[in-house]
Amino acid sequence: MNWPLVLNFAVALFAVTNPLGNLPIFISYVGKEKPSVQRLLALFLVLTVFISQLVFLLSGTAILRFFGISLAAFRIAGGIILLLIGINMIQGDRTKANQKLADIGIKSAFRRAETVYQSFFIPLGIPIFVGPASISTAVLYGNLANNLATNLGLIGAVIAICIVSWLTLSVASWFERILGDLGLEITSRLLGLMLAAIGVQFILNGLGEATIGFINRAIINSP
Repeated sequence: MNWPLVLNFAVALFAVTNPLGNLPIFISYVGKEKPSVQRLLALFLVLTVFISQLVFLLSGTAILRFFGISLAAFRIAGGIILLLIGINMIQGDRTKANQKLADIGIKSAFRRAETVYQSFFIPLGIPIFVGPASISTAVLYGNLANNLATNLGLIGAVIAICIVSWLTLSVASWFERILGDLGLEITSRLLGLMLAAIGVQFILNGLGEATIGFINRAIINSP
């Protein structure tokens, strides 16, 4: 099993799903619900993440082939997406956007008398938790797995991140009291820095595949 690849995928997936950074918007939707309801809604969200990651992890390459997209092009595009999201997380733009989205969702839920799950799933499940960044991460890492053990390791990483995300969201109110707004902001920006670095790595790998002699792949793949 390629343990470095599995661990890198776990870090990237945790960064793009960012359960800690998305705690404020989650709390805004379910904060008034009973703890049992909060855990159930967190489970629905995590199942959405798990199914989508599993599909693109195992079938992402076939999907790209169907649309005629080369892996190098997708790797560069995915790297750019990860880099931009990472930069936005570092600058705090994503947190502000999520809070604004949460405020709009709350008003919409009260105005139309929507159920908690309906108002919760549409903005938070898609596209915040399951969006271009998480899909790109699954496709890119799934293609790098060259044996069954590594594939199982990647699936195990998805399960582990989903469990961590469920536990985090299930005790959302407790995390909010412990970390506070400042703690959540710092955590989100640190994850953004890691995500930006991973995005740059994807771009370099894609350019190394798409060009001949322009980039030394042995250097960019070395630790």
